[in-house]
Amino acid sequence: MRQLLSASCHSRSIKKVVLITILAAILPAAPAFADGIDALKGQFTFNWFSNPARARCAAVDDKRLAQFKSQDFTCDLNPITNTASGKPARVCTQAGEKSEYLVFASRSDCEEERQTQESNSEE
Repeated sequence: MRQLLSASCHSRSIKKVVLITILAAILPAAPAFADGIDALKGQFTFNWFSNPARARCAAVDDKRLAQFKSQDFTCDLNPITNTASGKPARVCTQAGEKSEYLVFASRSDCEEERQTQESNSEE
């Protein structure tokens, strides 16, 4: 009986260690995301859901960054490469898919994407 109780306590201890290890691995990820989205500041973006002929590449400033951080937006910080120009971009999508911003590391990459979309548009 003692061995059974001892084994049960040992099993619980192992479960606690595993849980603590999992939590330790997950918790540092939240601040990293905040740091990651802050890295968008100073990059260049445009709403590709709008008419590309009228859209303009703009620097991600504090106001735009605050929008991207709000609950109205979801940002995928993993670069995509299936853009019209092939330039890597990150994507921030507004709830309800009302708008979607492509974020590029440089103004020239942003402009190249916007111009490529404009030349491919039917409007």
